[in-house]
Amino acid sequence: QVILEVTGVPAGWIHLLPEAGGGPVMASSAGLSQEVAEALARYRSPECECRKTPYSHQPVVVHPFHAGCPLLALDLGANRPLTCHVTVPLLARSRVLGVLNLAGDDLALFDEQEIMLLNTLGRQLGVAIENTRLWDELKKRDALRGQMLEQAIAAQEDERRHIARELHDQAGQALTSILVWLRALEAEANGSAGVTVSPNRLQEFKAIVADTLDGVHDLALELRPSVLDDLGLVPALQRYVHTHQDRHQLAIDLQTVGLERARLLPSVETALYRIVQEALTNVVQHAGACEVSLLLEVRAGSIVAIVEDDGCGFDTGPLMRGEMDERWLGLSGMRERAELLGGRLTIESAPGTGTTVFVEVPLG
Repeated sequence: QVILEVTGVPAGWIHLLPEAGGGPVMASSAGLSQEVAEALARYRSPECECRKTPYSHQPVVVHPFHAGCPLLALDLGANRPLTCHVTVPLLARSRVLGVLNLAGDDLALFDEQEIMLLNTLGRQLGVAIENTRLWDELKKRDALRGQMLEQAIAAQEDERRHIARELHDQAGQALTSILVWLRALEAEANGSAGVTVSPNRLQEFKAIVADTLDGVHDLALELRPSVLDDLGLVPALQRYVHTHQDRHQLAIDLQTVGLERARLLPSVETALYRIVQEALTNVVQHAGACEVSLLLEVRAGSIVAIVEDDGCGFDTGPLMRGEMDERWLGLSGMRERAELLGGRLTIESAPGTGTTVFVEVPLG
């Protein structure tokens, strides 16, 4: 509206190009009836000059209108139909973010001097739009980090409760039983009358000790597998995949390319291990999949991890738009790990088509 008042042009609208891709989207309009504004939002003729502006990076004066243009239906009153309009790219760092369109009934409204002014205005608007988007993205990231921090704290407390419960229920009870048997053995060794320990009891005693050791080992493995530090990413994932598929009756095909000898940086190994771990956890909890393929491959200075399942899939739209939802915190955490290493994580999915998680991070 301010632009119309300054230029004296009767009608105008702004189309923005979505950051996620796709055609122009009507962002604002003034001086247009609701019917015409809605028609312009739907209009997709590739022959219309104003549709070519985002690709030319230059202002374009449209006169006469292309046949079928919704502007032909707009009358300014007193038999003054619109006859021409100018479309100006909204530029920021040589990238077109959208177009500013102004329409009138006199071609003289868009002389060379006016076009130069509008072109400058388009660049200023483009920078303002980019700054707004960057600020919005920063606020989203800050909010997401806050949620992730809360989730991390909650997860830490859950893990502490889990460890305490496991130690109490399994290790604690097992150690109590061991203590009872040790006292019986002590009594027998001291020659207490009527106290004997049969071979079967000794086998039970050994089984209790073995189960306790297994429980402590599993608990340590959940926290951080020692094999990741000792042998590297591939052996750690092989062990995790073996345990995971046995526990959840899930067929997981693990393939590696180019990782036969060299160890990766510890930070890269840890990040990829946790990303794959989270991806497989999501498969079990949400996908309802029967089969999963996991590929690790070295490609031109980067390592790529691809996790693909045949599960139910999901709509990635809200995730791509950065909408805040607890459902995305795990996926956002995976992306954060990749980005901290200068990498990227993308997710491809749709309802009924399964899900593919693609991760690529530099080798160092």
